[in-house]
Amino acid sequence: MTVDQPARLAPQNAAPRPERDIDLYRRAVGTLRAALPPGWTIASAKARTLVDAPERLTVTAPSGEVASFSVITARGVLAGDVARFADSLSDSDLAFVCARYLSEPVRRQLDARGLSYADATGNAALSAPRPAIWVRDRGADADPWRGPGRPPAQLTGDPAARVVRALADFSGQLTVPELVKLSGASTGATYRVVETLAERELLERIPRGPITRVRWQAMLRAWSSDSSFRDCQALSFHSPGGIDAVLDALARQQDLVYAVTGSAAAAAFTEYAPLQSLQIYADDAEALGDALGLRPVEDGANVVIATPRSPVVFERTGTHSGARAVAPAQACADLLSGGGRQPDEAAHLLAWLAEHEQQWRIPVA
Repeated sequence: MTVDQPARLAPQNAAPRPERDIDLYRRAVGTLRAALPPGWTIASAKARTLVDAPERLTVTAPSGEVASFSVITARGVLAGDVARFADSLSDSDLAFVCARYLSEPVRRQLDARGLSYADATGNAALSAPRPAIWVRDRGADADPWRGPGRPPAQLTGDPAARVVRALADFSGQLTVPELVKLSGASTGATYRVVETLAERELLERIPRGPITRVRWQAMLRAWSSDSSFRDCQALSFHSPGGIDAVLDALARQQDLVYAVTGSAAAAAFTEYAPLQSLQIYADDAEALGDALGLRPVEDGANVVIATPRSPVVFERTGTHSGARAVAPAQACADLLSGGGRQPDEAAHLLAWLAEHEQQWRIPVA
């Protein structure tokens, strides 16, 4: 038996958000009952408590054949949780995942693993070999319980920069409270950025538990496309003495806050080609240009000094030719969004970083 329900628009006024496991389960079963044709029935084993969901769900065909599913409830499900769900089952067991909302990437992962599911917005899929059944229904394409004023799922602004940099700079499992301390972002903003990264399948996290995996290369690419050096307010300069003279002057600079990025920062780890220009972050771009004796220009610049949108660019810095340089993750993101040969430099740096993670990522104790 196959039923494929047409897509529905997300409800304009969402029902109250389900909080208990039993509420998630009841919403899910309600969606399935509405999708099943006459003659098919759903039954549940007795729950352990009034707030728990039943441990098993049974679906009975008109012929009397029964399909039994292990019930898994979770208020939030990330794409990385799906493998854990599947691994917890025996080879012959079927699973039915109930959740508050299942994003499209998570639904794809559930489908790929052959797990049935339903969320409280009406997204549902149920399948079994005996009795032969395949049911799908479409609910909301966005979480209707996301709070008002929630930022779009983009990695822009200071909180995203802080969280992305912390996840790239540090290695090992991290709880969100630990990530808050490492990043310096607020608790609410950190949770929002983590959710955005999870929705985009850039990290994996145990529900209400630690972040277990970060796809840091893909994360840096995504971050660089949403926020880049070129988006910052910047001043263009020409150095008559060339790039080496600027680096020498920066090495002697003690008073102003700055950090070189892009090609120069990458060169601290792996050489790609001789430097043609210099990109610098500075707290006061004009003051740094004056201190270095640079000449403001509109064309023919070989030095660009930008005011960063997040002060995280000045954290966990290193050195290149004696000058302060941004962390490798920051340099890589800025190269990825650059022009000319910079994307090729970024690919070269990414390859080096992937082969030498222990040399630049800081283990979390």
